[in-house]
Amino acid sequence: MIKIYCFSNLMKIKTLALQNFKNYENLALEFSEGIQLFLGQNGMGKTNLLDALHYLTFTKTAFVNTDNQNIRKGALYFLVKGNFENAGKYHEVICYHEVRKKKVIKLNGSPYERIIEHIGRLPLVLSTPYDSDLIRETSEVRRKWIDGCIAQYNQEYLADLMGYNRILSQRNTLLKSMEGHLNGSNSSLLDTYDTQIITLSKSLSQVRADFVNKFIPFLSANEGLIVFERETCSMTYQSQVLAVDFERTFLESRKKDLVTQRSNVGLHKDDYSFLMDGQPLKKFGSQGQQKSFLIALRLSQYDYLAKATKTKPMLLLDDVFDKLDDERIERLTDLLSDSVRFGQVFITDARKERTSLLLKDKYNAKIFEIGNGKVNSYET
Repeated sequence: MIKIYCFSNLMKIKTLALQNFKNYENLALEFSEGIQLFLGQNGMGKTNLLDALHYLTFTKTAFVNTDNQNIRKGALYFLVKGNFENAGKYHEVICYHEVRKKKVIKLNGSPYERIIEHIGRLPLVLSTPYDSDLIRETSEVRRKWIDGCIAQYNQEYLADLMGYNRILSQRNTLLKSMEGHLNGSNSSLLDTYDTQIITLSKSLSQVRADFVNKFIPFLSANEGLIVFERETCSMTYQSQVLAVDFERTFLESRKKDLVTQRSNVGLHKDDYSFLMDGQPLKKFGSQGQQKSFLIALRLSQYDYLAKATKTKPMLLLDDVFDKLDDERIERLTDLLSDSVRFGQVFITDARKERTSLLLKDKYNAKIFEIGNGKVNSYET
């Protein structure tokens, strides 16, 4: 049975305002507690609203590579503004980006000196159709997800990880410039980088290992909520850094690093495996099992962050009902309507008739019908 963390504060967004953000020229929305449902055909801008909420939390988009790509065509800037309430306190967050200028993030009117300081203030969990990449794609995708989880409650980890990535980039640049030739001056600089990488690798890998150990019980608690079968879900962490001879292995890889002109050993090679009944989900899980596992994974992430931050995160579910049968959709909706466990839940769906029928006379929800950059709202 899932343990409900009643001590969690309810963090909620009251209003959202957009200017020139993606397909929205000017938009102002008010949200209620509980379920917020964004309905509309594909390509109308449902996901863009979720991405605006992601911006207010992580100060960046969840879907594209550069801030400029989020400026509406023909405009020179975008602005995303949200007003939040948490434990009786009110906060205004503004994200502003202008072409060829530095992005500005403000909290209650004051810009951050370092944007990293904002991460974790507004906990959020986002599920998208791209979640399947966590199972199918490379280790980099899984590392990014784990790091994003930890960063929301551990600022020291985030700062150390950014430091590690910076030093790793400098080391790789040095290796390329050396072109396989080692001399006294570049050898000394390489020694300096290696000492820092080894130290940071050890501390960061311990945090990752601790996360996985604490996360697995949450995953086990959620596995039966959507998956009707009796499979057991788990995950493992693989890291060269945890080996007792890691430092020796790292230093001995220098010859190979000189040849390949990149760092072949270290934290950046970590990976995670998702298992069902002890077997790799990627290889043995059906499409339905993988979809159900990913929903359980996001719910587990929500529960974990609620405990770690003592705040109920915003839960964003993009097209979550896709490929689920009606029975599982109803079961998931029942679960999300638990106001003790969940705070605000934002759901997108392209099939209005399905969702409207599901919610009718059963759940309280605020409906936002979206089309061509315009939004009409009403409550059920």
